[in-house]
Amino acid sequence: MTSTHYDVAIIGAGPGGYVSAISAAQRGAKVAIVEKQYMGGTCLNVGCIPSKAMLHIAETLHNLESAADLGIMLQQSPVFNMPRAVAFKDKVVKRMTGGVSTLMKGNNVDVFDGIGTVDASKTVSVQKSDGSSSEFTADKIILATGSVPFIPPMPGVDGDHVMNSDTCWNLPKTPESLVCVGGGVIGIELACMFNALGTKVTILEMLPDVLAPVDAEVRKLLVRILGKRGITIVTNAKVEGIEDEGGQKKVNVSTEQGAVSYNAEYVLLAVSRRANTTGLEKLFEFGLDTDRGRVRVNEHMETNLPGIYAIGDLVHGAGLAHVASTEGEVAAVNATGQNVKMSYDVIPNPIYTFPEIAFVGITEAVAREKYPEARIERFPWTAIGKAVAIGETEGFTKVIIGKYGEILGAHIIGPDATNLITEYSLAMRGELTVDEIADTIHPHPTLSEGLREAILAAEGHPIHIPPKQAARAAR
Repeated sequence: MTSTHYDVAIIGAGPGGYVSAISAAQRGAKVAIVEKQYMGGTCLNVGCIPSKAMLHIAETLHNLESAADLGIMLQQSPVFNMPRAVAFKDKVVKRMTGGVSTLMKGNNVDVFDGIGTVDASKTVSVQKSDGSSSEFTADKIILATGSVPFIPPMPGVDGDHVMNSDTCWNLPKTPESLVCVGGGVIGIELACMFNALGTKVTILEMLPDVLAPVDAEVRKLLVRILGKRGITIVTNAKVEGIEDEGGQKKVNVSTEQGAVSYNAEYVLLAVSRRANTTGLEKLFEFGLDTDRGRVRVNEHMETNLPGIYAIGDLVHGAGLAHVASTEGEVAAVNATGQNVKMSYDVIPNPIYTFPEIAFVGITEAVAREKYPEARIERFPWTAIGKAVAIGETEGFTKVIIGKYGEILGAHIIGPDATNLITEYSLAMRGELTVDEIADTIHPHPTLSEGLREAILAAEGHPIHIPPKQAARAAR
């Protein structure tokens, strides 16, 4: 029998689910949330947060290579200790997931631990790990079950020393060598991390380029930088299978030149992720609409079943935690009686390599195809005092400006790019023109000066590099 009734129930406590729970509760709803494994979902436990903790460690170790240039003389080469790094990562994860639990309690959200199954009558059954179960109903359901790594159907993927992006965080030691299958964001970030920790890394990408969505100029620079660090990148490489050979893993690959193989101690599968639909079987039987493995929703995050919403990696979208959180807020607002739409017009994309990459809006290639009148310019970090002072001068900021002075796109490769992109995102969201950015005083010496200088360069009158064109008339 149903023992409890809620206004809103959320299935999944990742960055989309727990944010929607908080949003609904703060609007006066009685809210329940069901989580099958751990609070915070993939992002906080085996994704965004642990990866950034380990990337911070890796970048710190990488930066020590140039410590002597700063007058810091190390008496011996730094020694990396994997178990201590894992302990630090675990401490970070525990703090973050504990924080989510505290937020649930503080917002009076009832938490159910277990696998949630939903039917079309909006009845939620929760199967706990100890075999017991509970059941409740809700007026509105928000599906936020997230995603799991996609494991390609090929021989050897279930063998020893074959990892994915969820299972690579607790290694006993640093791998001597690693083949990374997949050159998307996840693969490139993890390859960058392992390389800095001392692993010999080879990236195999099936497409002609790694980081396909990234602006070509930015991508080429990063590939060149990673190559200098000893990372081997092989494109147009289709992995056919994995086998054991001489105590190592042998990855068999088809290329345009024929069949080749690569050997390494570990293989990391970072091909992509797929929607996690566990617990939604009864909804599919009732006709829950899907498209290529993802749940189909409208601009209000509603599915075709009345009163049932879906967000995050379960639906088609950017596959980013901050987008899932925004979708969760939209779904929660609509589930509590209002009517708002989800907008994907301005989505900042961070990539945590070093140097970092971040972008928002269209690429240069798209601009040249669709907006021939667009102005495109870049400004190098070598001309920014703060970047020179901290020894982070690789890269540039590129802006794409429309004929009315609007920002169509922005691309940053360099120090703190993932934070700096927010200024351009806010400008695009607020429909600001380049004049308004140029007229805003940016503090000196800061990296943010490079954002204004890129605008000035596109306008034809940069301050700290020679202009490439005649300056426009004064505004």
